[in-house]
Amino acid sequence: MKKVFGWIFKIIGGLLAALVGVGVLLTLMIWVADPAVLRNIVFGQSPTDPTSIEKSQPQESVIGQFAANILTADPTWRDPSGILEAERYAGATGSVALLIYHRGALRYEKYWSGFDQNTRTNPNSMHKTVLGLLVGAAISDGFIDSVDTPASKWITEWRGDRRSDITIRDLLQMSSGLQVPIFGTWKSARILFGSDLAAGVLELPSVTPRGRDFQYSNANSQLLLLIVERATGQRYSSYLSTRLWQRLGASDAMLWMDHAGGLPRGFCCLFATARDWLRVGRLILDGGRVGDDQVLPLDWIIDMVTPAPTNANFGYQVWLGSPPTQERRYNDYTIKAFHSMPFVRADIIFIDGFGGQRVYVVPSLQLVIVRTGKSIASWDDAIIPNAVIRSVSSGIY
Repeated sequence: MKKVFGWIFKIIGGLLAALVGVGVLLTLMIWVADPAVLRNIVFGQSPTDPTSIEKSQPQESVIGQFAANILTADPTWRDPSGILEAERYAGATGSVALLIYHRGALRYEKYWSGFDQNTRTNPNSMHKTVLGLLVGAAISDGFIDSVDTPASKWITEWRGDRRSDITIRDLLQMSSGLQVPIFGTWKSARILFGSDLAAGVLELPSVTPRGRDFQYSNANSQLLLLIVERATGQRYSSYLSTRLWQRLGASDAMLWMDHAGGLPRGFCCLFATARDWLRVGRLILDGGRVGDDQVLPLDWIIDMVTPAPTNANFGYQVWLGSPPTQERRYNDYTIKAFHSMPFVRADIIFIDGFGGQRVYVVPSLQLVIVRTGKSIASWDDAIIPNAVIRSVSSGIY
């Protein structure tokens, strides 16, 4: 019997040693391929902690030009219980901030302990919508011909292969047909954490015909950012600053770069305050206008919030309306977003960041809601907007 147990322990010990060896080998392979990937995974910002942005390095500034252009006013709730419900859910989910802007004024603004108006957070994918706005600016300025121009005009690496016909519209609507990097694979890690974003996205092949399927992918957004830089001949941070961010009246923001002097992550990591995210939402609400300044053409805002042929709940880098089930599908490979009930306003627009980073815009009610805070996979999209809508509309939907 002792011999049997001895053999068992030897086998277990051998397996454990083999597993450790494989782990060490994989670690060394990642380090050799791109040390930034391993460094960011081990020492970088936690995906669930939006405030530890100093761990995401290097960074590059987006210079703002702060303007006191957010009017504050007393609440005019028809049913205050909805506001209390929204606040309870925000508090229970580790929120940093909850803001409610209604009929031309900020009527509710709460920051949880340790945070204030100056707190910048990681919005995760909310940056995608800002990028979508900036593509519209580049078209308006004549740097990009139109959404139907092949991206290969600027992504010259695609010329001569099946990706050459992918258009700007396909990328905006997440219908490019490019391979989706699956989370946990090297291709995904290289894009999320690596030091050469261009190489990471340019290696992706076409796997389905363009314009046929909706497959939400960070790579589509990163390619749009690359196009904006190549088309304008400007650094993204500079064009974003002068063309959009300063005209919003926003304060300085930060971008997480792949390496110093390189590319920012266009699919995430525009570190900004909750009030500045309110300014982004209000730009959409007001049809591209800030006061008397028509920052973006009204037609572009309308196009952004027009449902895509491949997904009725998605426009140009922004989400729309209420999906017919309780789940909102991103792609064939990742988790889905959850909402426990339909949205009670059909015209809801939401700027979406993983785990509950949100800007909800409801044009019919002149309403913008901002929530930033801890990212949780179980985030229920319906609770806060529906509760606030109940408060401002007295149940009249």
